[in-house]
Amino acid sequence: MSESALPENRSNRNPFAGVVPILVALALTAVYFRVPRLSANWTVPGHILYRGMVVAIGLSGIAQLIGPALFSRRKLPSWLRLSQHWMTIPLEGWIYLGIMFVLFTGAMLTKQNTLLLVFAFMAGPFVINGWMTFGMLQAARVQRQTPPRAMQGELLAVEVTLTNGRVLFAMWMMSVRDRIERAPESLEATVLFSRVTPRTSQSGQYQLRLAHRGRYRFGPLQVASRFPLGLVERSRTYPSRGEILIYPRIGRISPKWRRRLLHATELVSRTQPTHGVFHDDFHRLREFRSGDNPRAIHWRSTARRGELILREFQQSRDHTLAILLDLYRPTTVKPQFQDSVEYTLSFIATLLVERGRECRDGYLSLAASGDRTFRWEGQGNAASLEPLFDQLATFEAGPSMDVTELLKELVSHQSTSTQILVVTTRDTPPPYQALLSSRIDVLNLYDLPEEPLLIF
Repeated sequence: MSESALPENRSNRNPFAGVVPILVALALTAVYFRVPRLSANWTVPGHILYRGMVVAIGLSGIAQLIGPALFSRRKLPSWLRLSQHWMTIPLEGWIYLGIMFVLFTGAMLTKQNTLLLVFAFMAGPFVINGWMTFGMLQAARVQRQTPPRAMQGELLAVEVTLTNGRVLFAMWMMSVRDRIERAPESLEATVLFSRVTPRTSQSGQYQLRLAHRGRYRFGPLQVASRFPLGLVERSRTYPSRGEILIYPRIGRISPKWRRRLLHATELVSRTQPTHGVFHDDFHRLREFRSGDNPRAIHWRSTARRGELILREFQQSRDHTLAILLDLYRPTTVKPQFQDSVEYTLSFIATLLVERGRECRDGYLSLAASGDRTFRWEGQGNAASLEPLFDQLATFEAGPSMDVTELLKELVSHQSTSTQILVVTTRDTPPPYQALLSSRIDVLNLYDLPEEPLLIF
């Protein structure tokens, strides 16, 4: 059995968990030195026990404040990091300790063995709670399985497997916490396992929807438990790392832009092949009708059926498309500029996907310039588009230093029948303006268009 949750960016620890013990230790120290008559009749073991308790409470508070910060520093060498095991005391545990402290103080002041005996009886469950959780964590093994890639805004599932290595005893109420980070975003997910029997593994999953494009990193995994009394929480951190690439969001090209793209396609001059009479794709065989071209008669089918059979063709739309992506970042960036960048990348990805569906044999080409430069060529199938989307997932706007040379190379390597589209985010005239011609269509997305190009 498992439950999942995905809260916002916040720590799973109580912010007062480290401050309260330090204040309590300071108060007990002040009482010990400011009120000497309180401990005047104590024996030597009583003084030692009191001071040891104060020191333990203070050290636990300091450890809870600075421990997670030190342990989370990935650049620290392993010998400087704190132990993978961690202990925290929840609010219920502090109340329990407060009652124990009152009983101990009363026993020392009144010298009554009954109060001291009750104090000892209460200390036993506290120690047993910590020992049981420590034993379960020693036998716990945890693994995570994440999809390597996903689309922006797509619901995805991450599977977590918890293994109980103990031979005789089951593990109860074990929570596995996972962290998902991409600067400046940080998320935390929790999967709860109510019971894992000995020598078995149990799987649970949590679902999340990542709203930004880029590379997200998972880990480390933290297994924690408060079983059985909830007085002490022991946890263990596993340095299990993982990552996932989030692709730009895919939508549908709006009808207006589709008509514009189709009009630009028809304006491009095309050279027809000369290997036969018909230049389109074969569609089907049908009966001959009045007004049909006699040259399209299929004589073998005609002889077999005893009636005129015609070969029917449909117009081929397997046109090549070349795109230049000029993802330029201006010196002065407006607040909505990043939205324009994400919109531009989604438009490019959607255009290539739809063109690949419509033109099964069409050849696609993309040259991109931004924070880096890359080129891609292929067809619109999933296997060919995957390397391109890997690039677009981490592609950002930049100076676009080589964009003019890219356009020259793109034009020189494409035939006259290739449609060329330039998509830019510039707020000033581009440096390659002299290279633009009637066969090159330009789309500027520095500002989001009034009429959307994409439908999500």
